[in-house]
Amino acid sequence: MHVVVTFESRTGNTATAASHVAKRLERAGVDVSLFPVDEPDYGALAQADAVIVGTWCGGLFFFGQHPGGAGKIAGELPDLWDKATFAFVTYAHNPGKAADKLGEVLEAMGSVNLGVGTIHRNKIDEEAAAFVDTVLSEFASA
Repeated sequence: MHVVVTFESRTGNTATAASHVAKRLERAGVDVSLFPVDEPDYGALAQADAVIVGTWCGGLFFFGQHPGGAGKIAGELPDLWDKATFAFVTYAHNPGKAADKLGEVLEAMGSVNLGVGTIHRNKIDEEAAAFVDTVLSEFASA
């Protein structure tokens, strides 16, 4: 299985989270490509069995949360027709429905979104592990 992990990072937290996700997938025996959304590897995207997209959570503390890099993601990545995707957002306080909204952005790009997750900036290792477990279990049940 080949999985692309791509990300939009503003402060470095999402890049770190994406790296943790990629490393955990590799430890599980998955072939992984990792790159920022503004440097897409079109060949890897075309060959991928799944694409994981991460970005940061924007908005105010308790309302208006949104996937901060959604516009850049939609503008930089090619259409993801019928690709299995997973989405995650990194956050500091309250992610609200930002991850769900990122999943909707990916679906609007033609993908089949299989799940979303959130990763707190102070718990990257443990929450990235839980996210990867969700991704792997989704493939195991397919």
